[in-house]
Amino acid sequence: MTPWLVLVAHLALAPPPQDTALFPPRGDFLRMYLDCDEDRWPYGTDEQRVPKTADEIIRGVARLQALEARWRLYFVARAGDSIPSTPYESWVYPLAVRGRLLNNFNNPREGGPHEALDIFVEHEGALVRSPVSGVVVASGDQWRGGWSHERGGFWYEGDGLSRRAGNGLVIFDPQSGGYLYFAHLQPGLLVGTGDVVRAGAPLGRVGHTGNAAERGHGRHLHFTFKRAGWGCGVDGVQVSVNPYTWVRDARRRMTP
Repeated sequence: MTPWLVLVAHLALAPPPQDTALFPPRGDFLRMYLDCDEDRWPYGTDEQRVPKTADEIIRGVARLQALEARWRLYFVARAGDSIPSTPYESWVYPLAVRGRLLNNFNNPREGGPHEALDIFVEHEGALVRSPVSGVVVASGDQWRGGWSHERGGFWYEGDGLSRRAGNGLVIFDPQSGGYLYFAHLQPGLLVGTGDVVRAGAPLGRVGHTGNAAERGHGRHLHFTFKRAGWGCGVDGVQVSVNPYTWVRDARRRMTP
């Protein structure tokens, strides 16, 4: 076999290149993290849904699991004994004020059920806190968009965590292997991708970015918890879990 044919055969049998970035760009991360059929939406200025193939879903799960193993080591290396992990029964309430906690998980919405909790506050600017000790694996600030009659309703020009999330972030919890997602924050996040945070650490402040910019949708924190489960016919896909019990109990533990 000629050297050229040997090279071709080697390339054909070689495994795909591995991702060496510890923290992929937020769009790449969200494609692994979000629902099975969301390959492009909502990462651009226009909403476009591009269904994923079965191979894309399986590869995404494998890639995310490989990253999780590295994030656990990253957390241990930086937290040491000074930042313990956080079991469910020790979660910190995600706001510094009590607010109005709704158990609206799975409420019907246009486009599908609401797989999150909303916590409303009387005034914007309430401090958002991390319920767990973990690693910030995705973040986006300085969202540019809004809602107006003149521009045809909701509009988006860029930045933030995503088009509809607005300013927000995602924390990986090494204790549970789950992800905590915070959306609609004000500009000026207090943490960024790669930060290791302690339970109770300040993350940002409640705002009205993303689709919360629409009239009547502001003054609340959108909070999601996901962990690996069964979805799209694949084991290990991130699926939403109702965190209401843990969040409610954390609220009860707050000092009046």
